[in-house]
Amino acid sequence: MNVPPKDGIRVAAEDLRRLVCAIYEAVPLPAEHARLIADLLVDTELRGVVSHGVMQVERYVRSFQEGRANPDPTIRVLHEGPATAALSGDGGLGMIVATRAMRMAVAKAKESGVGVVTTVYHHHLGSSGKYVRMALKEDLVGISLSGRNAAPSYNRADSIRGSIQGSPPLAFGMPAGTGRPNFLLDYASHFVAADEDVRRNPAVFVKAIGMSHVANILSGTLGGQMLPEFDRRTTRFQGADQSGFHMALDVSRFTSRDALKADMDYLMDETAKMQPLSGLSDAGLPGQRAWKKEADYRENGIPVSAEAVRSLGGLAREFSLPVPWA
Repeated sequence: MNVPPKDGIRVAAEDLRRLVCAIYEAVPLPAEHARLIADLLVDTELRGVVSHGVMQVERYVRSFQEGRANPDPTIRVLHEGPATAALSGDGGLGMIVATRAMRMAVAKAKESGVGVVTTVYHHHLGSSGKYVRMALKEDLVGISLSGRNAAPSYNRADSIRGSIQGSPPLAFGMPAGTGRPNFLLDYASHFVAADEDVRRNPAVFVKAIGMSHVANILSGTLGGQMLPEFDRRTTRFQGADQSGFHMALDVSRFTSRDALKADMDYLMDETAKMQPLSGLSDAGLPGQRAWKKEADYRENGIPVSAEAVRSLGGLAREFSLPVPWA
């Protein structure tokens, strides 16, 4: 799914950001939240993660309008220690509480060497990579996982072969040198295959389902999803069915920061020399290709699919807003 769209148009990042922000302000959301969501969705687009960029704008708008997500959440600290915290998202969009969680994790890592913050009771937080990048910008290692909250029943047709877990995102990032691509593994654990494929290579399925449940346990279970106050049968905002785990690590507590970044540059350079797999134009560790896309998109505009253009255009008409394209 995350390949540049072949249809649609290129839109300047700032123009796209202004439109998305205006849409959420019109819902209405608090201006600060509208700006944050717009920033994060455009940041996701700049990295080429089409599936979790502006294609999600209308989905979130409808969740607010239908009362499935809280348009003005008050983030609550459930527990906090020198290096840890647990937050409740108050039924709001996950991007709001996840951003606060990673900012707290970064601050705690700078003070204590490590910061870990869980989140619970919130709507979709999008791709996890954008939270890891918050840590990378501070030269910290970043980890971000997301899972689903506990529920009295599950739609097994939407889970990984009836395992009660959907397709949680996982992201891991290591800082590299100035002006060089950081290592950033940002992916969903979902594994789709026919019975015959699973029988032929069960190890792939076992690893995928294992990673899915690691994400759910570290975010949802560790975050307290099973507590009575988050019982899905009684919570007000029924779309707030996700949880998260966000971690920042200060590498200087283990080794020289400059030496680590130099070694990361070496690893990225060496793997780029590998023979590309069939169908791929280049090789490299995760993060290199997205880094190149971001440079292109910032200069030449973000390729927005025809589907996303129609969706955003429809929302703009609904809220009497101008669009940045003809």
